[in-house]
Amino acid sequence: MHAGVEALYTRHDPGAAAPLFRQILARNPTHYGATYQLAAALEQAGKPDEARPLWERVLAMAEGYKDSATMDTARARLAQSAAASEQAMMKEGMDALYARHDPAAAAPLFRQVLERNPTHYGATYQLAAALDKAGRPAEARPLWEKVLVMAEGHKDQGTVDTARARLQSQP
Repeated sequence: MHAGVEALYTRHDPGAAAPLFRQILARNPTHYGATYQLAAALEQAGKPDEARPLWERVLAMAEGYKDSATMDTARARLAQSAAASEQAMMKEGMDALYARHDPAAAAPLFRQVLERNPTHYGATYQLAAALDKAGRPAEARPLWEKVLVMAEGHKDQGTVDTARARLQSQP
């Protein structure tokens, strides 16, 4: 454990630290500290998708130990991971929709963002746009209605105008 902590925090080498924590977990899968440190190492190594299930396990363990500081840390890391994942899906969806002109590939990405965050303003708008571009205006209509309400709430007149225009042009 000491060698992993030294690699992670003294040498700032998460790539060297992660295998050391994995060795500990191979012998003791419920090791609280090694689970936490492996999650931290993977996150620092730029592997948030690998770190996420470990942070979930850390959170469950911390709840069991009633370790509120670690619960707060795990929740914060999980929230950051979710936000980063949403950003990545939005970027991929935007690339599909606007750079590759592939609304069929873009729509599922925006749907995934909305599954995680049903009030995501950008994903709602982009899914409506993707469905329109894919020739599915009937599916897009309820989304444009939702976009209109959201845009009015944000006082986003440009989007209000766009949503109204789309709603007027659709059956």
